[in-house]
Amino acid sequence: MGNNINRSYIKFWGVRGSNPTPDKDKMHYGGDTSCVEIRTKNNNLIILDMGSGMRNLGKKIISDKSYDNEINIILSHYHWDHIMGFFYFAPLYSEKYTINIYGYNKNTSMNDLSNHLINKEFWPVEDSMYKAKINFFEMEESNSDLKSMNIDNTKICYSSHPHPGGANSIRVTCDDKKIVYVTDCEHTDGNLNQSVLNIAKECDILIHDSHYTVGDLPNFKGWGHSSWKQSTDIAIVSRVKKLVLFHYSPDYSDEKIKEIESNAQKKFINTLASNQELLIEL
Repeated sequence: MGNNINRSYIKFWGVRGSNPTPDKDKMHYGGDTSCVEIRTKNNNLIILDMGSGMRNLGKKIISDKSYDNEINIILSHYHWDHIMGFFYFAPLYSEKYTINIYGYNKNTSMNDLSNHLINKEFWPVEDSMYKAKINFFEMEESNSDLKSMNIDNTKICYSSHPHPGGANSIRVTCDDKKIVYVTDCEHTDGNLNQSVLNIAKECDILIHDSHYTVGDLPNFKGWGHSSWKQSTDIAIVSRVKKLVLFHYSPDYSDEKIKEIESNAQKKFINTLASNQELLIEL
């Protein structure tokens, strides 16, 4: 790691679910898919998911010399909206960087994932053009039990939650602040998922899938997502300090998301709807 930067923060680079939405009525919250940057005071960089928002993060890393040369990426799962930014990530094409990618899926190994991503049949770039040192690390299967690992001096915990094909909730302890990232989660049978309640317990910031309104959610049973109301319920039961809504339906306009935020704040006052310019100092 490089020099200390004397601040830690969370920066949102993509907050949309399912697919990018470059529509005029979605400009405030943004149309890029899931990508969240966490940066610690000792300059450890953790990126959560590689959605299309990672393109602009990559440009920032290249231009801002305060970033360290080691980049760590943790994937919640491997659906396209969470990995499509890989190809556009500028540090991949510079020998200056080491890029470590962590993930787990019971049906797709990290070796399989790397073969899909670094493959000119899917993206017209020869292997030799990726100049960075790219490492793929297989995380341990959790089966809803809390697992932990360390990336440099940063503690990472994770556990599985319901989603088609599987997905993990991720908790990052950043300079004594606990940030929990829960995206693409379906709370089944009318109950809040216990593994999510456990990993979110008394965290400082909960970033939670809020793909649907309460009215729309029943129409998409089995699609693997939550409503904003379920996000507030998790925040209340787990006694979190701040809730950040995330992973909105690509059909929802800025006006709709503002309405969702207002409704959520009536249930849990310390709620914020993320947009892809949002920066939270820790």
